[in-house]
Amino acid sequence: MLTNLLELYVHDFSEHVAVPLKPNGRFDVSLDERWWTADDHFPFLVLHRHELAGFALVRRGSRVTTDTELMDVAEFFVVRGARRRGVGLAAAHALFARFPGRWELRIRRSNAAAKSFWLRAAAALLGHDAELSSFSSQGVDWDVVRLDSSRAHAR
Repeated sequence: MLTNLLELYVHDFSEHVAVPLKPNGRFDVSLDERWWTADDHFPFLVLHRHELAGFALVRRGSRVTTDTELMDVAEFFVVRGARRRGVGLAAAHALFARFPGRWELRIRRSNAAAKSFWLRAAAALLGHDAELSSFSSQGVDWDVVRLDSSRAHAR
């Protein structure tokens, strides 16, 4: 199931990263085994009205700093038919609630839609804008949204 969703995700993401199609017409990108075996990797399915609508892969530890305690959103995907219906927002907030504390959301600068989504999700959770910074690594420019979900705004 997740492998099939990953194909859709990679298709969308190929707009930002060159991922070649294989001769079979698929991307055939596989997930690292750590998603199933490591204690600090957490795969989730996103459901909308009891139907599959996407996935989220989160892990403990920064990919930007040496901080080993914060949570990192490695991959996040909602199928196009479920977008703009609050599905992604609900899924993001469920993740923040599942792991209360500090989060780091890395977004390729070329992915303006993802940046807009994560800034909205963070602001809705916190009741104010989240911290935003940027960095470059291996020729890729990134924006980073940082928030502490244990300090979520009481609604």
